Amino acid sequence: MMDDFLTQWLLLASIQAAVTIWPGPAFAVAVKQSLAHGRIVGVFTSLGLSAGVAFHVVLVIAGMVTLIKQVPIVFTIIRYAGAVYLIYIGLKAIISLKAPPSAENTNNTINLPQGQGAFKAFQIGLITNFLNPKAMVFFSAVFAQFIGPDTPWQVAAIYTATSATIEFLWFLFVTVVLTNPAIKASFLNFAQWIERTCGGILIAMGLKMLLVK
Repeated sequence: MMDDFLTQWLLLASIQAAVTIWPGPAFAVAVKQSLAHGRIVGVFTSLGLSAGVAFHVVLVIAGMVTLIKQVPIVFTIIRYAGAVYLIYIGLKAIISLKAPPSAENTNNTINLPQGQGAFKAFQIGLITNFLNPKAMVFFSAVFAQFIGPDTPWQVAAIYTATSATIEFLWFLFVTVVLTNPAIKASFLNFAQWIERTCGGILIAMGLKMLLVK
């Protein structure tokens, strides 16, 4: 019994890790947040992304998949809302007129720079993943293979924590790397262009979600 659970858990963790590492809206947001606002904001954004993943798993467990199948308009609304949100934060990144960060503030490990608080950073991460319809489809498809009506709540909780933890650890790694003083110093001259490039990617993803059926 324990061997079966461990095998299933390792399989789930491997799938989650592969999907998390694959670049998408969450990666673009994490890069943008870390480069534009620093390490602490990046960490709270990572926590928000992780919470968004946890929400998706909980929704699957709670029967959201069945609801979507019975009422397709629910998925359509979420898809459009997610697309509009990606376009919104992408536009904010592109039209940003902030000056490049100074050398004195490349670490950003103590203060919350440039006015973005911890809650706002968490909110951006949470909404990005929560309103991502591809994440909903992924978790609906994948977790249906691991969680059923007879699955003990303890196992479901472990699966939920596993997915959320993998999401957080990966984007925490991305944040730490991008806010390392030596690495970030090399980005000082074109950090704004990286932020705007991420903004363009987010807009493109949002438009694709709006236009592709």
